[in-house]
Amino acid sequence: MGTRRKEGRIDNVKFTFSRFAQKLMVIHVSLLLVGCSHIVQDHQKIEEKPKKLEVRLESNPTQVHVNEKLIITSNITYGNEKISKGAEVMFEVIENGVSYGNLPVKPSNNGEYQLELKFMEPGQHQVISHVSYKNLHEMPYLNFQVTE
Repeated sequence: MGTRRKEGRIDNVKFTFSRFAQKLMVIHVSLLLVGCSHIVQDHQKIEEKPKKLEVRLESNPTQVHVNEKLIITSNITYGNEKISKGAEVMFEVIENGVSYGNLPVKPSNNGEYQLELKFMEPGQHQVISHVSYKNLHEMPYLNFQVTE
């Protein structure tokens, strides 16, 4: 039995490969391609910038009186994307230093998270929006001086 060889020509130069050399070349080229694809993937990972979670908290009205309806609105963006689903949003209400706990809220039809409330006593009050999304957490707050 003889060794199988494959012949070929490049620019009138004759060359011959044994079966072993053919397999070795295929393995070498395959490893080279696999290595290059990992370099491209790693480069793409480096270029991806982490997106920032931003929470804008607003109130209407801004001047608050006892027993007056107050609407707190939280708008959430992740990078350039407005978030209306998938975020965990809670509002913490603090009246004169006493926290009344966290109140979970769902997004409205326009994607905003809103809480409607009334302060029953005058004094210094605060509302904190606790927002969790994709392992990120933000806690913007608004302070109010509630008057009679």
